[in-house]
Amino acid sequence: MFRLRTPLTIACAMALPLLVAAGAAWPQPAAVPGASPGASPGASPDDPAFGRLTDADCTGVRGGRPLAYRNPRYGFGMTYPSCFTLDPESVPENGDSARFWTADRQATAAVMGQPNRAGQSIADLLREARQDILENSRGTVTYERARDNWFVVSGFVGGRIYYQRTFLTAGGRVVGTLWIEFPRAMRPCLEAAVTLMSISFRQAGP
Repeated sequence: MFRLRTPLTIACAMALPLLVAAGAAWPQPAAVPGASPGASPGASPDDPAFGRLTDADCTGVRGGRPLAYRNPRYGFGMTYPSCFTLDPESVPENGDSARFWTADRQATAAVMGQPNRAGQSIADLLREARQDILENSRGTVTYERARDNWFVVSGFVGGRIYYQRTFLTAGGRVVGTLWIEFPRAMRPCLEAAVTLMSISFRQAGP
């Protein structure tokens, strides 16, 4: 059975205006229990759970030229900005995963592939991802979206935003996952980076 643990539970496995085509969204505050239908989310900006953003120093984090990554084992690829650097020591001998860091190592992105030996569906994989985040990492899920062969889930784990995109490829025989994680205050610095990585993360051509 496929398992992707968050970085808080397995180190090597290891969110943005709504992107309908990519299925990506930033975590949104939950509505206050008991609020009337149609009311706007009622979490106070002074509530730590709201994830209020403060000005962040984006020097060395925002922007950069686009670089290409291709997974040599499973053939999926991703475009990432040069403000992230591929950590060569994170790539195992079989080449099934890789991890990227910003220069200050506050933000990280990880990509990995794994055989879908149990033949799990996207619904199965989404259910496992939610369970891992909610029960094992004590996080929250504030957004999710799924289609026939991919899903997106995002939210908060501790004081950090996470974003996960998982898809099935090779006729459902391979699971590919992108995990991005960074401090809440870095959200304005990384909007463009998360958008770029999310949209481009897919099965690469021959």
